[in-house]
Amino acid sequence: MSKINVSITIIFFFLIRTASGQANKEFAVGYADSYDNLPTIHFKTVTEKDYKKASAVNQLTRPIPTIDRNNIIIPTGNGKVKLQKYDDSPNQLDGFRGWQYKGYFPVLKCYALVSHSVSEHLDFSDMVLIDSNSAVKNIIISVGDAAVELPVPSPNGRFVAYYYNYDYERNSCFIGLLKVQDGGDQKKCRLSELMSFQTKDWAVDDIRWLDDNSFIVKAYTMQGQGDQKKKQFIYYLTKLHTVVKQND
Repeated sequence: MSKINVSITIIFFFLIRTASGQANKEFAVGYADSYDNLPTIHFKTVTEKDYKKASAVNQLTRPIPTIDRNNIIIPTGNGKVKLQKYDDSPNQLDGFRGWQYKGYFPVLKCYALVSHSVSEHLDFSDMVLIDSNSAVKNIIISVGDAAVELPVPSPNGRFVAYYYNYDYERNSCFIGLLKVQDGGDQKKCRLSELMSFQTKDWAVDDIRWLDDNSFIVKAYTMQGQGDQKKKQFIYYLTKLHTVVKQND
């Protein structure tokens, strides 16, 4: 089954979930065809010293959610959201497996969770940011079978960078950059695609924001085989001023 069909299936499962007896809105962002019509992120090489100057502060906090039997309870300004807890026990039928709680981004006012499902005995997952004010689910569609890595918000919360290292292609990755809107309008997604990058030359180890408009990628290439595998690191910087100005 293709990733697109599975994504549609997953979104269908979202649509039938309820919170406090009422259905919540869901929006999806990160589709490849949307990024195809947008600018490519351009990088230049920098040093490890430059990377270490960038903020290493993890903006994700980990408040412990309430667990009610097999459900995760998340408080929002629009009522409590009840989510089926992830169950990875074997020998289950295809379908929705539940949610895995990752934490809370104060700068985004969003909870981070991963949704899991199984189709034709294959595991699929997606990263989801749930707005703590509106309870709206913002789904970051993955370019692969598994969810993207935890997103990395800019210091001011205007942008979100995220990445995915391809499982079946060594030294290859996708990087997406999203623009974040204020959370007042519940009729549209708070996140929108801004620009992206992909390569078969290296994978991502970490992303750090240098300031509100530039970030550094700690990239690597895997050298050797078996017990001789070793990561060789290289660092890349991008600045967003031009693209942000064009898209404002």
